[in-house]
Amino acid sequence: MIPVLDLVQISSLPDAERELGQLARRHPVIRTRQADGTEAWTVLGAEPARRLLGDPRLSNDLHRHAPQAAQVPDSPIVLFEQDNPDHARYRRLVSAAFASRAVRSLEPRLTEIARGLLDGLPAEGEADFVSAFANPFPLEVICELLGVPRADREVFHTRVKNMDSPSAPVRQAATDAFAAYCTNLVEAKRRQPTEDLLSELVGARLDDGNALTREELVGFCSVLLFAGHVTTAYVISSALLELLKHPDQLAALRADRELVASATEEALRYRGSLLSTTNRVALDDIEIEGVVVRKGELVRFLPSAVNRDPVVRADPHAFDLLRPTAAHLAFGHGPHFCLGHQLARQEIRVALTEILARFPVLELAVPPGRLTWHPSDFLRGLTELPLRFAG
Repeated sequence: MIPVLDLVQISSLPDAERELGQLARRHPVIRTRQADGTEAWTVLGAEPARRLLGDPRLSNDLHRHAPQAAQVPDSPIVLFEQDNPDHARYRRLVSAAFASRAVRSLEPRLTEIARGLLDGLPAEGEADFVSAFANPFPLEVICELLGVPRADREVFHTRVKNMDSPSAPVRQAATDAFAAYCTNLVEAKRRQPTEDLLSELVGARLDDGNALTREELVGFCSVLLFAGHVTTAYVISSALLELLKHPDQLAALRADRELVASATEEALRYRGSLLSTTNRVALDDIEIEGVVVRKGELVRFLPSAVNRDPVVRADPHAFDLLRPTAAHLAFGHGPHFCLGHQLARQEIRVALTEILARFPVLELAVPPGRLTWHPSDFLRGLTELPLRFAG
């Protein structure tokens, strides 16, 4: 019998990845239940995931092929909800913008932002590194990418914070305010472009010579906020956690800072922020590992399970940054591979480098068993990470 897994329930477990990895050995394809009760066929194995994430029989455009399961019904379709050829045309524009000088020259600014946040901490003491560093660091980077004026940044940060409020009215008001702000920002970039990613996209042209619409540009701002903020924040905090739980690995990294690249990749593989992909819809009947998925049914993939597949790495439940870097699916695979992966890697590397350089003494301020994880059907991240530190 194929099990049905509640994604929100599994996301709250302290070692959900190990549970999923063990489940994958018995059932390469399962059913999962999402927060709204929707169920989908879900792939846990690395080989079928790599094969099917690029399969054109699985569509990302739920608005057209499964409107009852669309992310946000009646909203403008964004990049990760498109199929080719529309997806390829839009992706070329965004790829070019990510290759612009505004992004390539960002690393010194990343270091400056990280050091500024650490300057706000005392020389020694205790702090929650999720709220003190992991959350504000990538959010400030997004302000740089979008060209948010410095005078607006405190309000911008507050609106984003309120979008995660437990109060539904507060969340909705913050979301509406964010969309309104981004609409005004797009128009400001049309009038007076600056050296930033949003200005690059405002001035870009599709193959037919048309510019992106205001709705598409605002949609890009929303996707960048989601894909470039929360996901990176979660990996930074989980990477710190694993290093502190594995003192031999931490000591190796302190002794050789060149290992920060492999530490980043191992953190992404071992406990990345993507619990599950978004839904796809089958355009035809498809057989997956002996299971027949019927046309019109939903399909998901669980990177948190795929990255613990022994096919990806022998002894997959061991955190070991000294082994050769393994291929992982923390940024997806195929046509929808994350465009911001290089920037995210840069942010994680800078974060780890600057935190370890600033604090020779760094340890958990609570037992690992007291840490809690956000309940989610999509992401995997700590609610807080209390650390004790000294410079």
